[in-house]
Amino acid sequence: MRTPRARPALSLSTHLRLVLLVGLLAPSKQAAGQSPPCPPLDTTAAWARTNRTWSNESGLHWSNDSLRRALLRLGERDQAPRAEFGARVADTLYVRQLMRLDSTLAAEMVLILDRFGLPTRSMVGPAGSDAAMLIIQHSWPLQERVLASAKAIPSGQLSPEKMGMLEDRVLVHQGKPQHFGTQFNAGPDGVFRFAAASDTAGLEARRSAAGMPPMRQYVCLLEEAGMRVDRASLPPAFRP
Repeated sequence: MRTPRARPALSLSTHLRLVLLVGLLAPSKQAAGQSPPCPPLDTTAAWARTNRTWSNESGLHWSNDSLRRALLRLGERDQAPRAEFGARVADTLYVRQLMRLDSTLAAEMVLILDRFGLPTRSMVGPAGSDAAMLIIQHSWPLQERVLASAKAIPSGQLSPEKMGMLEDRVLVHQGKPQHFGTQFNAGPDGVFRFAAASDTAGLEARRSAAGMPPMRQYVCLLEEAGMRVDRASLPPAFRP
């Protein structure tokens, strides 16, 4: 089946440690009073071409359209309450509601994984696979399981951006340095601080290869989406 290309959605999540995930090419709502806005994304850059190549569904066929539709509905349920994440990250009731939603959606994803395996590009198209990864990213019990199983899946079947984020999440949860610089920890003051990363000199190259924008642009997008980022927590090369 051929379908129009879907736009990647803003992806923000939280769990017990309130580790941040943001979908990279999504439109974001600028926080009140914040200026100036982020510079336009360079759509000709290598990272953007990688991301666009993955997302392009023109002429693509997938084997399980009913599963794709179910995954897209799960993704919509996941994203709907996260539109206000930046403004409400310090609201404990809101965070608990997100955690309950994450648990509910994760239980549904377990059934899908047990029956079909990890949804891939050839199975449900890029948009369907990305929707599955949203649910997985927001559930720690699923993250290690999926990261391990993904290693057996052929290259090109899973989004390199989503896999990079997943790898970072698992590493940070395990108390290890992240590889792609996608993760920030939220403190009790509602300020997000960069989680330690390995080989920061090679960080931009790894991000580009995975279809992620440059680190400074990424931080700007977080702030534009309403996050309060402690820039002093960033590696020196990425501080103002």
